[in-house]
Amino acid sequence: MSYYSRPSTVIELHPDNRQRDPILVEDLRLFYETFGGKRNLSRFSRDPGAMKTFLWLSLVVEIFQISFTEAIDRCHAVEYSVSGMFLKGHTFKTAKVGLPEECYFKCHDEFTCQSYNYFISEKVCELNNRTREARPKDFLPDRSRFYIKRLSDRVPLGSSQELPAESCSEIKASEGKDMADGDFWIYSDGTDHVIKARCKGKNSKATDLKEKKKSIAIFSQKILGNWQKMNTDPVCFGARDNQHGTFHVPKSGQIKAMKLIHRSGSIRCNRVDEPSYWGCRYSLYGNNYFMTIITNGNKKSLFPPLENLMAFKSESNHQCGSKKHFYNPFGVGHKSKELEFSHLVDPLSVSRKEELQIWYGQDWMDCSEGENTGQTCVDVFAWYV
Repeated sequence: MSYYSRPSTVIELHPDNRQRDPILVEDLRLFYETFGGKRNLSRFSRDPGAMKTFLWLSLVVEIFQISFTEAIDRCHAVEYSVSGMFLKGHTFKTAKVGLPEECYFKCHDEFTCQSYNYFISEKVCELNNRTREARPKDFLPDRSRFYIKRLSDRVPLGSSQELPAESCSEIKASEGKDMADGDFWIYSDGTDHVIKARCKGKNSKATDLKEKKKSIAIFSQKILGNWQKMNTDPVCFGARDNQHGTFHVPKSGQIKAMKLIHRSGSIRCNRVDEPSYWGCRYSLYGNNYFMTIITNGNKKSLFPPLENLMAFKSESNHQCGSKKHFYNPFGVGHKSKELEFSHLVDPLSVSRKEELQIWYGQDWMDCSEGENTGQTCVDVFAWYV
């Protein structure tokens, strides 16, 4: 049994018969105050039938109040309204109703309904796919509405592919201490793709960003249907003297991401440090800073975009100076077999037979390449959307 509550009103909802008209305590009390009480008993004394009706209704009120008091002690699913407040921006469905109590059933009929607003003057239910706990910044004052969170049979946020969350943090906020470690459905970064991510419970110290990026990488590997090979023969690029690699786009479309798979070879940026498939191990670059860049035929950086590239500070006195030519990828090492670039926010439009190039950063910028040696050969893949 579940209960719905609003100011001065309590309704018992019968699970075995949802079509039954709810009994409003305030209406019965109004009847008692209007026709009952000591001041009005005299009118019934002259009419035995009316007196009998009055006594029967009085008994109903008392029995109902007693049964409600007992039931409220037994049930935990009590739904309270918050007057003068509403959740903005998360309504997925509206419905015109006769009574606000009908919103309860409207919400329970929708799998993804997490809460609802009631627009009093218009008599409209606004069904939400979030709660105020999940989106506290969107919980705003409005005297013409009241808000109710669904408690009975509510689907936890992120537990179904039909109700994905923005992040693990949003699930924690929504579900609180009831959230346990597990796999949840969340949106991939900057896309409408839904992925299954490992999220830690409320008391976990793991970072959402790390878990989300890890899930995206796994997700990318699983949807090989979207990855298309761009080259026939291995594409090889050197580290100096404009030894870039060239390949041509096999079909027109929009590309969201690209990755390179190492086939052979490596590159050195000096005679001392160890070789790398993708970058330079010289200490000034730090750990895992790479210089493998995909450009268009005009040498414009595409993966990564120019705004994601880095340059040295002026005090470093490096020959490349302030020229942007390196970056730090997530979760990739100098000898990793795959180099997957971060997904673009806006897909890249490409045309069939369009020339794309692979450059080594120093060779691309014509700086500090005098001691560079070697070449890396790769297969190229693009993720079409």
